[in-house]
Amino acid sequence: MSILNRRAKFDYEIKETYIAGLVLESNEVKPLRQGKASIQSSFINEQKGEIFINNFEIISLQKNFDGKKKIKSVKKLLLNKREIKKILGLLTTKGFTAVPMEIFFNEKGLAKVKFGVGVGKKKYDKRESIKQREWSRKKERLLRK
Repeated sequence: MSILNRRAKFDYEIKETYIAGLVLESNEVKPLRQGKASIQSSFINEQKGEIFINNFEIISLQKNFDGKKKIKSVKKLLLNKREIKKILGLLTTKGFTAVPMEIFFNEKGLAKVKFGVGVGKKKYDKRESIKQREWSRKKERLLRK
């Protein structure tokens, strides 16, 4: 099961993508496997030379809580020093930001985050991408007939 951020590609022009490991606590793995998490409002930033994902929302299913409890937390991303330096170099460039695109489990069962580094789109860029998407759909419909 993967958790997608559908707005990432629409709101940002992604230049590079990276895959990083995710540090989780034991009570966060099961809800994440069930897809009970959200990265819509999440963002990635740097603190003390390390990269973290902020506003990562997990709905906890622990028995000692009454019902569901949303937890917005900060999680560390596991990257090589070389990758961290490259990402920090991009993030210091004006206008660049890092956005989580997907959270998934790899074949070994480890939690991974796919995130992109890119520039935020302006309103007219978003309109242009909508026009391109609609035009490609119309082309496909015409070719089917």
